[in-house]
Amino acid sequence: MTMLLLLVLVAACTSDGGGPDDDTTTDFARSVDIGGRSVYLTCNGSAAPGAPTIVLISGYHDSSDVWTQTDALDLLTPAVGPPVFPALAVSHRVCAYDRPGTLRYVDGTPLTDRSTPVRQPRTVGAIASELHDVLAAAGIVAPYVLVGHSLGGLIARAYAQTHADKVRGVVFVDAFSATIPAVFGSRWPIYRDEGLNRPVDQLPVPSMRDPASERIDFDASVAEVLAGPSFPAIPAAVLTKTESFTGLTSFPGLSADDLNRGYEQAQDALVALSPNTPHVIATGSEHCIQCSQPDLVVQATELVAGRAAAQS
Repeated sequence: MTMLLLLVLVAACTSDGGGPDDDTTTDFARSVDIGGRSVYLTCNGSAAPGAPTIVLISGYHDSSDVWTQTDALDLLTPAVGPPVFPALAVSHRVCAYDRPGTLRYVDGTPLTDRSTPVRQPRTVGAIASELHDVLAAAGIVAPYVLVGHSLGGLIARAYAQTHADKVRGVVFVDAFSATIPAVFGSRWPIYRDEGLNRPVDQLPVPSMRDPASERIDFDASVAEVLAGPSFPAIPAAVLTKTESFTGLTSFPGLSADDLNRGYEQAQDALVALSPNTPHVIATGSEHCIQCSQPDLVVQATELVAGRAAAQS
């Protein structure tokens, strides 16, 4: 969940070491060393030879818990089915990880202690490079289908553009589009500074005020993505919410309605990244579609994985 959805989560919620082993079938959850620091990675399920591994990339401030924990589905309605991670693991190899500085969805919502803290803020380029290192160190062989929620969608795009040879498809789950600053124009600094990177003392969860808590340089991140290689010719799907961001009212100069409309308008640019991209409107869902409608995310991922197999 993004920081905006955390307001709901806070109200509702009061590993062994290892190394690269090219393991394509064993279920595991462990810290992976990437050159002096570690990142938590969990992988379950198996797939046919050559089939892509599905990599789940969480939104701003979120650990991998949003994909794996059944309790997360109780926070929003109308959730149907198991969480995305175990649902996909029935017929696919699927992995999720904790970015440093992200929140665990356990009692007290602490920062993850499963990944080594790093200096903040960061850019999506650095995060995509980190993900590449984690997958390589853990022996998670390509190809991949990336499923990115919110900020995770921008990370997925950066990764696909940088490592096009390793990515077979991308699912954008109410993703942050690189066109958002342009769509908001002169009001972008309001959204950036009051909504995304609000002052530390105004953050809704105590652990988020820690200097190690995830912070993103959005201007630099968007510039990296727009200046990077073209998005590869791979299957994609875009899922977009219909309901307002949870906990959001308005900011001086930017109403809640305008923010929601702008965010949703920017989704069109994600649809345009790849030919024949289905745009699924998640009716009744707010920003965390994987929590309120996990079955929809699973179905979209199955669609992209199937198209990727046919294309290859």
